Amino acid sequence: MPAARAAARWPAPAVAERADDGLAAEVERIRQLLKGEPAQVGRPDGGHLDRIAAGFGLTGFERDVLVAAVAGELGLLDRPPTFAWCLDALPGGHWDALAPDRPLRAARLVELGDGPLPHAPLRLDERILHEARGAGRLDERLRPYVTELPGPPAGLPGSRRRAAADLCAAWQAGRRALRVTGPDRADRTDVVAAAAATVGRRAHRLAAADLPGAVTDRDALARLWNREVVLADPVLVVELTGDEPPEQTGVVAHLLGRLIGDVVVSAPRAVALDGVAAGPDVDRPTREEQRALWRGLLPARPAAALAREFDLGHHEILATAARPTTDPAALARDLVRERIRRDLDGVAERIAVKAGWDDLVLPAPALAQLRQLTAAAAGRALLAERGFGRRTGRGLGVTALFAGPSGTGKTLAAEVLAGALGLDLHRVDLATVVSKWIGETEKQLRRVFDAAERGGTVLLFDEADALFGRRSEVKDSHDRYANIEVSYLLQRMEQYRGVAVLTTNMRTAIDPAFLRRLRVLVPFGHPGPAERADLWRRAFPPQVATEELDLPRLAGLDLTGGDIHTVALRAALVAAGEHTPVRMRHVLDAVAAEYAKHDRPADPGLWS
Repeated sequence: MPAARAAARWPAPAVAERADDGLAAEVERIRQLLKGEPAQVGRPDGGHLDRIAAGFGLTGFERDVLVAAVAGELGLLDRPPTFAWCLDALPGGHWDALAPDRPLRAARLVELGDGPLPHAPLRLDERILHEARGAGRLDERLRPYVTELPGPPAGLPGSRRRAAADLCAAWQAGRRALRVTGPDRADRTDVVAAAAATVGRRAHRLAAADLPGAVTDRDALARLWNREVVLADPVLVVELTGDEPPEQTGVVAHLLGRLIGDVVVSAPRAVALDGVAAGPDVDRPTREEQRALWRGLLPARPAAALAREFDLGHHEILATAARPTTDPAALARDLVRERIRRDLDGVAERIAVKAGWDDLVLPAPALAQLRQLTAAAAGRALLAERGFGRRTGRGLGVTALFAGPSGTGKTLAAEVLAGALGLDLHRVDLATVVSKWIGETEKQLRRVFDAAERGGTVLLFDEADALFGRRSEVKDSHDRYANIEVSYLLQRMEQYRGVAVLTTNMRTAIDPAFLRRLRVLVPFGHPGPAERADLWRRAFPPQVATEELDLPRLAGLDLTGGDIHTVALRAALVAAGEHTPVRMRHVLDAVAAEYAKHDRPADPGLWS
């Protein structure tokens, strides 16, 4: 029989040791006063109560009202205290102690029961009762919105420790609202957690998307958090995705304007928010740090090669190294590709990379340029390690323009480039990326570039003149925003650290500013007779039977490689339907159809 299953148990919380802070003596003094008896003790020094009273700026009478509410909650009075009772019995009474803007009610230290204000029972807020007894914990009403950050992992890279030190220095200088930016949320979180741990504080995360939409709900949230700041001095981390619409950013700004204490806005990139100063930028670890991380996690493995091939965050490297494998490089490649495919889903199409150098038929100069481009793409990370690009801040990515008529092999060449580098190939879907809505195009392009910069893929912008075209004269708002999109692309391409290929049939339509930023321009022209002969020899797979094809005669036809592929396929289909080998008549009929499709006159001599 199977073993009996153990009963589930509620996880036991850590129990705080109760401190002797004079609470019992405080309660006894108030109890005597409320009963009309002379107090036997003066106001003792009570650690937690003194701290609460000082933090909220309570007067002596307000402090006594608070203790009376504590006594009522503990059942030490004959009945729950009322404000009228406190005014009569406690020294220094003043009516405005229960005014809505005074701390007892503004900070929700006490609450009023039913009835007229003077005679309504005073109830102590549960959070305050626990704090007064030395067992304070985060208010339960905040838990749907905030979660405590875990401590930073051991062995943080030096750049992370320096960023945490900068954050601590900013807090010490009195800067309460700071912005921490960087591409990886987990790495930004590590920096804030390390800074909070350094100064002995706790940090809590609040996702901007989880903020309540109603103003009154946000005000209530702010009030509860501000009370936590006074009680425990935590750090609040407001996390943004970077793609929030303006109205959501306005919600965040509204909340920040009502908070006290130290607040960190964590975002992938700078977001303008009133009162929020720029803090440390948490970029991915340097290549040297990534190499050291790989070496420490995977001894005797090719750490330098892994750091050179991928640009990963600290947590991404930890997650990769933790997976059991005999080939960490292959696993890292698979994990990066899996993430990139997920990030690019809907904006880019993955093209299966099958072609190799032997599949390319190009003139020798163009082929040489492609090989140089491949070498440059393979060596860009090595140059970064040796200091290139540090002074200018420009990316060491490799961007190339393949310019030429349709069917001359531009997309095939991009596939060969990706295969030679051992990378995926993603063709950007311009119909999805380019939007008529203001700001949407930049958002989608940012998503594309951010995903591809990690490594693992080549970006292909087919018919790039639709996106990288010349800026136009500004005649209306649409022209202005279109030019902004082009300007954003110029900046992003200059900073790009990956590999990108642009193809166009109209080189003159590309904005000259883009041309200056391209590493390589490879012209793709119509193939000559020698290239066409080679293309015809490759046109039919060995499994397709052919008969008496005049290859020299076919090589004399002015066709591109794409045209030849289309002609060969059409001829093979017709021949298969007739159950015969592919013969010259099948090919010539297909050529005539191709010429007619392009409105090109056919040379009658070719059919004689």
